[in-house]
Amino acid sequence: MKSLIPWRNKRENAAPVVAGDDWLDRFRENPFENALASFSGSLFARMPTVDVAEDKNEVTVRAEVPGMTEKDIDLTWQNGILSIRGEKRSEKEDKKNGGYYRECSYGSFSRDIPLGDGVDWKGAKAKYKNGVLTVKLPKTESSRKTIEIKVN
Repeated sequence: MKSLIPWRNKRENAAPVVAGDDWLDRFRENPFENALASFSGSLFARMPTVDVAEDKNEVTVRAEVPGMTEKDIDLTWQNGILSIRGEKRSEKEDKKNGGYYRECSYGSFSRDIPLGDGVDWKGAKAKYKNGVLTVKLPKTESSRKTIEIKVN
């Protein structure tokens, strides 16, 4: 009868492979690649990518939040911080040929963007289309002025 423990090589005194040993070898070869790969499914998925652009009259915030609807997204403004939050739940159930299949998924994200008091949050407008949330905030009158500071 053969042993159930896999061996590294055919030598008689070779040590058995410990569960997860190849993960450790891959980690030793390139620790950053493996560390970032483990975060990609959890941390970064909960923080949507955000672009913030500014022109003379307004600040525009674009966030990628695919697979959501307008009802899934919550926008708030408090103390100069624009908060974008979202939550999505999904359940699938299938009963065929005497079998039963059920899948549930849940995901949420939150992103805070500090914009300061230079925007008029009462005039903010938000639009969601094709997985991209766009929020436009007009600037206040005082923030539209440019002040030149001379250097001695």
